[in-house]
Amino acid sequence: MRKVNSHIILFCLVFLVLSSCSTTRTVPEGDRLYTGSEVKWVTDTVAKKKPKDYSTLVDGMNKRIRPNRNRKFLGMPIKLWLYNLGNEPKGKGLNYLLRKKWGEPPVLLSQAKPEYTSKVLEEYLADNGYFQADLVSEVKNSGKKKASIQYTATPNHRYTIKSVTYLTDSSAIGKTVTYTKEESSLIVGANYSLDSIKAERERIHAALKEQGYYYFTPDYLIVQVDSTNRGTVDLFVKIKDNTPLLALRPYRMHDISLFPDYSLDNDSASTLGTPVRYKGIYIVDSARRFKSSAFDRSVFLRPDSLYRLSSHNITLQRLINLGVFKFVKGQFSPVRDTSIHRIVGGSPNATGPGGQGRRDRDSSGRKDSTNRTAGRRDATYSRDTTLASNYRAMVNNRVSLDSGWLDAKFYLTPYKRRSLQAELRGTSKSNGFIGSQISLTAKNRNWLHSAALLEIGLTGGMEWQTGNKSAGGSNSYGLGGQVAVTFPRFLTPFRGLNIRTPYVPKTRISAGYELYSRADLYNLNAYTLQLQYLWQRTQYLSHIFSPVALTYVLPTKTTPAYDSILVNDPSQRNAIEKQFILGGNYTITYNNQQANRIHSFYLSGNVDISGNLAGLVVPKNDTGQKTILGNSFAQYGRFTAEARHYWQLGKGKQWINRLLLGYGLPYGNSSTLPFVKQYFTGGSSSIRAFRARTLGPGSYHNPKVDSSVLLANEAGDIKLEFNSEVRIHVASVFNVAAFVDAGNIWLQKDVPDKPGSKFTSSFYKDIAVGGGIGLRVDASIVVVRLDLAMPFRVPYLPEKERWVFNKINFSDPEWRKKNLVLNIAIGYPF
Repeated sequence: MRKVNSHIILFCLVFLVLSSCSTTRTVPEGDRLYTGSEVKWVTDTVAKKKPKDYSTLVDGMNKRIRPNRNRKFLGMPIKLWLYNLGNEPKGKGLNYLLRKKWGEPPVLLSQAKPEYTSKVLEEYLADNGYFQADLVSEVKNSGKKKASIQYTATPNHRYTIKSVTYLTDSSAIGKTVTYTKEESSLIVGANYSLDSIKAERERIHAALKEQGYYYFTPDYLIVQVDSTNRGTVDLFVKIKDNTPLLALRPYRMHDISLFPDYSLDNDSASTLGTPVRYKGIYIVDSARRFKSSAFDRSVFLRPDSLYRLSSHNITLQRLINLGVFKFVKGQFSPVRDTSIHRIVGGSPNATGPGGQGRRDRDSSGRKDSTNRTAGRRDATYSRDTTLASNYRAMVNNRVSLDSGWLDAKFYLTPYKRRSLQAELRGTSKSNGFIGSQISLTAKNRNWLHSAALLEIGLTGGMEWQTGNKSAGGSNSYGLGGQVAVTFPRFLTPFRGLNIRTPYVPKTRISAGYELYSRADLYNLNAYTLQLQYLWQRTQYLSHIFSPVALTYVLPTKTTPAYDSILVNDPSQRNAIEKQFILGGNYTITYNNQQANRIHSFYLSGNVDISGNLAGLVVPKNDTGQKTILGNSFAQYGRFTAEARHYWQLGKGKQWINRLLLGYGLPYGNSSTLPFVKQYFTGGSSSIRAFRARTLGPGSYHNPKVDSSVLLANEAGDIKLEFNSEVRIHVASVFNVAAFVDAGNIWLQKDVPDKPGSKFTSSFYKDIAVGGGIGLRVDASIVVVRLDLAMPFRVPYLPEKERWVFNKINFSDPEWRKKNLVLNIAIGYPF
């Protein structure tokens, strides 16, 4: 006790020393400590209200204010205090640490430039349509040594877009720009915004790149603004007069070459070798690391086809997503004589026209809605290019440009073919179990020289119980192994199946074995075999289809101790019964979460079916069961859907809502879902006010769940769950949360031993509700989460006593023991 008190006293003394240290001790005479700035917004005299994007505008202004004040932690300038505790260092002692390592010098008022900053903020408002905005600054002194700055913004009238005109001609490039104007980022009636003008230039640039204009850049476009229309603007979009012919000519592809063994350490030698022509492309691989077929479905640029930005980007992404190359660099160069093939030699770092070794950013190219080819010649135009050197000369002299030609070379630097990875994990569960697991994974990234990934993994772990003995059970260990091969293509009976996306479609075949042993209770052996197809249609939409998913669970040992548990809860027998699952499943996921989105969504759906095809062809035996090799197989349909909504309420504030629905329908051989396919609830990522697997099904509750003679393993065929959580950033890596969880699980059929567990039309009466507060330490690499929850509604109490707000009593230790649940976990719950 004395030791604890001494630590508290020491902490208080340190805190008093720091807090008593003046923050202005090192501020020079005649200067002040700069404590920050604020923006005051004077309401528009015409609209007389703040704009809809007010918070965005003010946030943008605050980001442009310089300098930033001294950093604070939990509202305290600790780094400044530490700096002020020291003196100018003369060596590497304590003063050096305080001043150079731990501390932060004071930010001075003299470092701020209010007049310059006011002009920056005024320009920012003009870029957002406030052409007549006024910005004034005022220094506000505080005490003898501190000062802040207030910037007062009077935005006045906001200009909107009255019209958008495209000043183009009838040349091929002019027509291409005109055809795409329906997709313009400049909307009549919208607020004027410099960002929307930049977006329009990027859009036109992408559209032209999709029609072969490889050398065209956004800088060759100009948007002229006429603001003389009483609060509105007319916008005129045009190609700059001095745009060179190089950017005005559409290009077609000539030779496409791959160098899959490129190395910076051996630049010249790795680009030499005998080119192998494969389906129109050339592969130069003197070391013969890869079979030509490894690139069969990764290159979307084709000889004699029009250059398209989308094909360029898809090719780059496909080559990267093969997973065997750590660097991919593309080089495009113009071709003067198409009879010459320059396949070998060269360097991706070469300079010159078109020799830019670059990796273009992703861009969604759009096809010409009229189906015309931008490079097609206009009959009214002359072909004498000597009359033109730029866009204006081309238009005035009516010169038509023929297509040019490009060579493409892709330099690919491979990863090491083989690797060995070791991983150590620690776990902590809400049912009182802690454990550790070690995994070893050997990888071959280029198995059979086909860019296939071969993985051989071994795992072993132990789990033991500490503290919470109410969960029942005993120490356990697990051993397992898996072999998996992932091919960067679809392996199907249908030839040539290749989705046109930047993401590599994959086929994964895996087989595994796992032994799970609970000491003094039982052993379980699990065998799995799976065939999966994985692909992404877009950045946000992904699919996993498993036409073959076999699981065979075989118990090999039960003990008298486990038999005694079965006496109290016979349903526990389902957890270790022999199970043969022969089926398939499909999962679709949509996830558009991004840091700058106000509203983001996560949607997922899963269909899992077992025994339907086998059930059609396998006859019943004498016992009425259908078997394969003497083993009865499960028959069921299982459907799961999850939806999440992420709402950014402001800086550092987020509100998340989640809904999960699960429905399982056993039939034929099965009266319930296999135990490994049933739904569970409670725990750190579910209804946190109830311990894992202790809630439900329905209003059923076994009073022996709180004793060591019963395992916490309640499961159901149907699940309904809703979670709502508000997360607030406090300081540094610390976040707090407040949450409410609700839901339950149910069974499809009556079970005499579990009254109230069946799903009925009055299911809403069985809903459990809980809530609480949480602390999250978000260090980017890992998130440590602590959630303290308590029940608000307990479904297994008498119907009129299920809401328990009136029973909350924090001063009662017995109540706290039974109702306060601390969940410690890694990562966010959803």
